Amino acid sequence: MGIPGVRIRARANQWRVEAASIEQLQQLCVTSVGAMKVTNLKIRVTKWSPPKGWIGAPTSPGLVTYLVEPRGAGAQVILAWHEPIDVALALAAALRCLSPISEFGVGSMLTLAPGLPVAAAVLATGARDVLLPDASIHGHLRRCDTLVVPTPDSMSEVERAVTVVVSGETWIVDGAAHLVVVDPSVHNPIGRRSLGATEVIAASVAGGVLELRGSTLKLEVAGDLRSVDVEALRSVGVVRAGADLGPRWTNQLRACGLVINSDSASADSTKAQLADPLEAQVSSVASRHDALRGSTPVAAFGRWPSVSAVLLTNRETYLTHAMQQIAKLDYPNLQVLVGLHGLELTSARIAELMDLAGRELEFISMAGNVSFGAAMQLVSQRADGELITKMDDDDYYGATHIWDLVLARMYSGAQVVGKALDWIYLESDDTTVFRPTYAAEKYSFFVAGGTILISRADLDGVGGWRPVTKSIDRALLDRVKQAGGLIYRTHGLGYMYVRHLAPHTASVASEHFLSKTERTWPGLLRHQIFGTAP
Repeated sequence: MGIPGVRIRARANQWRVEAASIEQLQQLCVTSVGAMKVTNLKIRVTKWSPPKGWIGAPTSPGLVTYLVEPRGAGAQVILAWHEPIDVALALAAALRCLSPISEFGVGSMLTLAPGLPVAAAVLATGARDVLLPDASIHGHLRRCDTLVVPTPDSMSEVERAVTVVVSGETWIVDGAAHLVVVDPSVHNPIGRRSLGATEVIAASVAGGVLELRGSTLKLEVAGDLRSVDVEALRSVGVVRAGADLGPRWTNQLRACGLVINSDSASADSTKAQLADPLEAQVSSVASRHDALRGSTPVAAFGRWPSVSAVLLTNRETYLTHAMQQIAKLDYPNLQVLVGLHGLELTSARIAELMDLAGRELEFISMAGNVSFGAAMQLVSQRADGELITKMDDDDYYGATHIWDLVLARMYSGAQVVGKALDWIYLESDDTTVFRPTYAAEKYSFFVAGGTILISRADLDGVGGWRPVTKSIDRALLDRVKQAGGLIYRTHGLGYMYVRHLAPHTASVASEHFLSKTERTWPGLLRHQIFGTAP
C-alpha cells in the first residue's frame, strides 16, 4: 500500500495524508481498499490548481464535514462521516473535491476489490463502492455490475455483469485484453493552443528511463508521465525517437498531442511538418485521438456514451447542406434529431433527406411562433442519448467532430464542451480565415455555439434551454456557470463556422472576423479535416 512520497498517519477511525500530487492520491486510493475504516480524513496536497470557477463535490453518503481550502500552491481537504467508511472510498471522495471527473457508463456501478495495483489509479475518482472478501452478499440482488479485481480468480464466487482484471498495463475485460496506459485526467492536451507547439525534442530510453531532451528541456521519466511532465511538454510539437519508446510512453505522449517521428526522419521533413500550422495541428489531433480512443479505461470498457445530435432549423434551403454534414459523422452511437421550426416537409422530401444523411433521422415539427430556445428544448426532450450536442444547419463539420467533443469531455470533466471558433468562412468576402483569438484546450466561458455538447442530466439540472428568441447558447453557458459547472473549449478543427450574406442570428458584424487573423485563404478552404475537400 505504500506510495513513494506519501506520508500517512493512521489512528482510530482517522487518516492524515500528505502527498505531493493528485496522482499520488489516486494511487493511494486504489491500493488502500480494505485497509481500514475511517470517520475522519485530512489531506494536504502540495500542488493543486483547479479550473477557475470550479466547485468540487465529494458525493459521499453520511458526510457531516466538508472543507476544501487553498494552502499556498496546494490545498487542504477535511472530510468527516457519521459512520465509518472504507478509507479508499474516503480518499475517492476527497479526490472528487480536488479534481473534475467525467464518468461514462451511466447506470453501471463500479466496484473495487482489495489488492489492486497502482495501474488501477485511473479509476480512483469514480470509486463509490468496494467489496471485501468477508462482506455479506444480499441474496436477492446481484452484488456487482463491474467488479475490478487484481487476479482472474479474485472473488470468483461474487455475481457480477463485467469482470475487469487489473494487474498491470494490460487489463482483461470479460476475457479480452486491452492496453490501458493513458489516464485522461493526466495525459491530455489541456493547455495546448492552436499555435505555438513548434519545439522538436529527442527521445530515448536508457535503463528503463525515458529521456526527453530539447534546446531548453530535459526530462527523465522513470514511470508514467506525471502532470508536471505533461505541463513541461506543452510547447513541444514533435518527438524524434531513436528507437521504439514502448506502448506506455508512446501513448501517453500522443495523448498529450505530441507527434512521434522516428529519428530517421530528416530535420527538414520535421520542420516542414511544423511549418504549416493547419497540418501541424491536424497531426497533433490525430495523435491524441489514437491514444485517447485506444488506451484509456473507457476504451477498454467499451463504454463510449451515446450522443444525440440536435439540429433545429427554420430554413428549408439549408437542409440539404445539413444532411451532407451529418452523413460524414463517424461516431458509432449517434442519434440525429431534426427540429423543423415552422417548416412542413413532404414525405418524399423527408425520404430524400434521410438518403442524403445515410442514417435514420427523427423529424420533429413545431410552430414557427415558438421561441427558438423553447423549440430547442422541445427537440432536446426527445433525445435518447446520454449526451446532447447542438449542430447548426449552415456550418461545416468533419468526420471526427463528435469524437473531438466526447474525448474533450472525458479528459476535461467539464459539464459543457465545445470547440474554439478558429476557422470561419465569410461568404460576403468569399474568404476563409484562421483566427485563434480564443485559446483552445482551455476551461473558459465561451465555445462555438454550433458545437455545444452537454449531458442530458446536466441540461436538465440547469433547467434546459431558456425560452428566449436569440442567444440561446449564451443563455445555456451562463446557467451552467451559475450552477458551478465547467465549460471547456477544445481545438477548432473539424468545425467551420459560416457567415452568410443574409441576416444572421448572431449580432457581431462580419468585418469583426477579418481582424486579428493569422492566415486567410481565398474561397472556402478545402480540407478533409473540415469535410470540405472535393
